[in-house]
Amino acid sequence: MEIISSTLLIQLLIGISISLGVVIIWGLYYPQMKLRAINTKPDKNAEFGSNEMFEQLSYFNDRGNFNEGIMFAYNLLRSNLSNMEKYPNDGSLTEYEAIKKTVSDIPELANISNLLLSAYDEYELARFRTKTDSGNLDNMNKILKNITKNNNFILQRSAQ
Repeated sequence: MEIISSTLLIQLLIGISISLGVVIIWGLYYPQMKLRAINTKPDKNAEFGSNEMFEQLSYFNDRGNFNEGIMFAYNLLRSNLSNMEKYPNDGSLTEYEAIKKTVSDIPELANISNLLLSAYDEYELARFRTKTDSGNLDNMNKILKNITKNNNFILQRSAQ
């Protein structure tokens, strides 16, 4: 009888120590996570292709908020695309299909179609919270710089 009770007591002590460890770790991590979320307020005035956008991407990279940075940049890009005259406002299309249709309907975007699809791929990784790192954000940064360098049509849409 004493063997059973001492084994039960040891299991109980192990369970309590594991639970206490989880509570302590969560107590230490949660305030940092909360503070990190507060410090990642994007610049709402940034326009696609602007210096502010690239500074904001650098800010996200410095803070280690790679997913948020990628999503921030893609949302600026998508905002410009959705302001275009031939952008499909068809709710039945997926985001990918809408981009493909936009690129095929607007000849001015033909030279950057692969870049737009690459930006979308990076966005999908970040959107579904797949583990991203600074390499992904740097890749998104390069894609966006190439888009702004090789196609003024999108930049003109942000000015309108």
